[in-house]
Amino acid sequence: AAALSLTSNDDDEVHITIVERRSDLESRGATFGLQINGQKALNEIAGVVGDGQSSAMLEKLKSAGLLIPSSKGYMLPWWSVRDVLLEEVKTREDKIKIHLGVSIDTVSEKDDGSYVATFKDDNLQIGAIDLIIGADGVHSHVRREILSLPKPTPSGAYVWRGSVDTNAGSNDKLKQMQEYPMGKIIKFGEGMIVAYFNFHPKVVGQTAWVFTARANMLPDNVTIDCGTTTPIDLIKAYMDSADGNGDEELKENCELAMLVFGNTHQPSDLTWSSEMGVVDLNQEDIGWGGKGRITLIGDAAHAVRPASGLGGSLAFEDAALLARYIARSNTSSATSIEEQLRAFEKIRLPRCKSISNDQTIRAELSYKVGFGGVPSWDPAYKEWVQEGIDSTPEPPVSEMDVLADLLSD
Repeated sequence: AAALSLTSNDDDEVHITIVERRSDLESRGATFGLQINGQKALNEIAGVVGDGQSSAMLEKLKSAGLLIPSSKGYMLPWWSVRDVLLEEVKTREDKIKIHLGVSIDTVSEKDDGSYVATFKDDNLQIGAIDLIIGADGVHSHVRREILSLPKPTPSGAYVWRGSVDTNAGSNDKLKQMQEYPMGKIIKFGEGMIVAYFNFHPKVVGQTAWVFTARANMLPDNVTIDCGTTTPIDLIKAYMDSADGNGDEELKENCELAMLVFGNTHQPSDLTWSSEMGVVDLNQEDIGWGGKGRITLIGDAAHAVRPASGLGGSLAFEDAALLARYIARSNTSSATSIEEQLRAFEKIRLPRCKSISNDQTIRAELSYKVGFGGVPSWDPAYKEWVQEGIDSTPEPPVSEMDVLADLLSD
């Protein structure tokens, strides 16, 4: 998205190199929430500006996604968003180059403020680099190793993601999932949640699943080892405990979960887990964390809990606004890239901090009272979130106000 945004004008001097540490682009992961603020940003990324207009990229995603009535956003398989962006990137091969299976290793600054980088696993060589954008996720190498910033704060919640073909075999219980609402949440005790996302109306038989577990809420003697422990292990342990006995509905939910996990498209998704981390934006001495001509966007800058599906849309906001600020540095010799990067980070920080705090509290409350028990946003706060890239940096009301009574309980 950032590469597209930075090359959306006719500046022939802009050339982008994307280094992606994955060596392939599989259809993995679960869901992507394209909220109203993300839709506005995506239009600007595509070079379409103005009320009532919609880019071809956005229309493709809308046609592939499921409308979320409560937010007017769209729920999509994660990889479908990536593929639409990648399709557009390939039309700009004169400006954007992609290298798969490559990781940045070291970065050194030259006297003129540009950079020289070395890369792992490849003989890639790039000349002077004017700008480095760390868009490499919550476990960002740029954030941790190049900018020497703290690692994300562990949330204590672990997540697994995958998808299943509900037409697999001839199992009626799997097929019945095609009649599910767009999202269905099942709890196993206080510490485990499985969410099913039914994309069957758009992609026949397609259901994505997300399994989360709170380590401190699991049955005694149950631990999570990333890369080994599976959702099957954890649900079986819960069902074998005293809390998992005697409930017929719970047993049916367990049976369905075992079917889903047993028919998952990529069996390795059952062991491919990670502890969700949150970038703590409340550390005033760190702030956004960029320096020189290096900045961060997306989860590398502000990984948030997925309570309202805002992470991807915030990343699109970053990409659109970053291009605005970089464009200013090209129009005046008195305005440096560094100054514009710091201005970009300054305006993004309060917005992302507020939304991150809100999403953390909502995610934690969902384990206690269920998603249905967490109150909706204050209308003014909701409007501010949806306004997106043209919103004020600070919200009109505190994200804590609407949650105050529930938190006091």
